[in-house]
Amino acid sequence: MARKRRLLSGRWLPLSSLLLAILVQTAVAQNDTTTTPSGGNDAAAQVTVDDLRKVFDRLIKASDGGDRAALTRFGQLYRSLYEQAYFEAASGAPKQATAMIPELDRWLAERGTSGSATAQFWMAERTKMLQNFGAKPADLAEVARWYRSSAEQGFAPAQDALGQVLGFFPEYAREPFEAEKWLFQAARQGEGAAGERLLEAIEIDVQRANYRPDVDIQAWLTQRAEAGDAKAKALLTKLASQN
Repeated sequence: MARKRRLLSGRWLPLSSLLLAILVQTAVAQNDTTTTPSGGNDAAAQVTVDDLRKVFDRLIKASDGGDRAALTRFGQLYRSLYEQAYFEAASGAPKQATAMIPELDRWLAERGTSGSATAQFWMAERTKMLQNFGAKPADLAEVARWYRSSAEQGFAPAQDALGQVLGFFPEYAREPFEAEKWLFQAARQGEGAAGERLLEAIEIDVQRANYRPDVDIQAWLTQRAEAGDAKAKALLTKLASQN
């Protein structure tokens, strides 16, 4: 109940207003006024699945091309649809988002299957996100599969996410200590806190039998230590004591 109260406590905008705001933001960012329906609030009320799909398509293509702002906008919009559907179910509001989601989910799955790294990443994120709205626990094998498809294309957010999944659930790894491999690749691309998570993964793995860090990871760890990272220094000391 506490979670439901937080979700319903005064933070909701009508879906039409939210979608119009994001449509405008996206169109302005792309200098393309044809994306946005005209007519103010009346147009907002007429936002359709096709309108959203066009925006989704543009954001996904931009994200696949390396635009992290586009990835963020896509995530905001996608989460907002699910939040609105949750609100609609709890309040009896018109089921506008609820009606849109199945078709948009199918479209996203098709984009992922056809090779979009962003869509693949978000298929995994979607599976996890549903738990926040009362769905059954995520199928981690499916989550790992989608993340891996995206990570193998060099998509840093998916590399970071896959590393985290494999770090906690190594049974989904294809090789020993594979979580480090993906976290390292994400860290090399400057992805968020992937470097800190890699240090945590090494800290766990160093306690396991037959552990030896990858040569490139060892060099990265040494570089971190030489730059003054206390955790990296401690890990190098522990590794040296085991040899």
